[in-house]
Amino acid sequence: MEGMDSMMVSKVPMLKPSEFDMWKIRIKQYMLLTDYAMWDIVVNGPIQREAGEGGVVPPPRTDAERKTRQSEMKALSTLLLAIPNEYQHQFASCENAKVLWEALERRFAGSKSSKRNQKAVLKQQYENFMSSKNESMTQTFDRFNKLIGELATVGVKMDNDDLNRKFLRSLGEEWIIYSVPFRQNDNLEDKELDDLYNDLRVFEAEVEAKKKPIGYSHNTTLFSSGEPVTNGESSSSTPISRPETEGDSVMEALFSSHAGVPLVNEDLDQIHADDLEEMDLKW
Repeated sequence: MEGMDSMMVSKVPMLKPSEFDMWKIRIKQYMLLTDYAMWDIVVNGPIQREAGEGGVVPPPRTDAERKTRQSEMKALSTLLLAIPNEYQHQFASCENAKVLWEALERRFAGSKSSKRNQKAVLKQQYENFMSSKNESMTQTFDRFNKLIGELATVGVKMDNDDLNRKFLRSLGEEWIIYSVPFRQNDNLEDKELDDLYNDLRVFEAEVEAKKKPIGYSHNTTLFSSGEPVTNGESSSSTPISRPETEGDSVMEALFSSHAGVPLVNEDLDQIHADDLEEMDLKW
């Protein structure tokens, strides 16, 4: 029993101030899974007990009262365990889970203005959403799904047709021949985004294969790497050198200065006649 309790404590979703809305969803699910009564206490507060003599509330006497009291303490402890150490002192004095929950809302949920700004930013991110270069369709889908979740936490929800069409439009050019038939269907409003993703996954391997560059030939690789071409006996052979003549220098200078540009008569006029004769003999 003790080992199970420690395991449950270790799984309490920790609060991240920058992800407060998502944390609220996670902590709610955790409480409902652990003890349904805990979430009811967070929402409605503990049961009000009548004070006895001297204004002191008597301790629980029946099993039902003890179980209810245990759930109240468990709800408060669970929320406190989810708060990072640097914020503990701000909330340690809260008397019950409902009071603590409201204090967390005031501290981390932000003002109406900040929520409105956050919603506007997420909407703009949705409008501009596109797949990134060298990103697979699955990676694009994961990013898109995360953005949809963030929009849902701020109260923005869209129907299936809008989501499906936006995702299809966000894919790269290599997906056009596959996405157009889906976009022309009239039943996108009846299809879940996950189902659309699974339909597209059939073509993902084929699309990824087309994105890979064609391999270079062996000789092209050797020349582009700047390594000497050998006769196959040893890769450490010294490249064959030959005496450089004045004509060679002229040719190299000419080609380097006119790389990728066709030669015209004016270019040839600038070369000495003796050099031209030597170049002609070499060619």
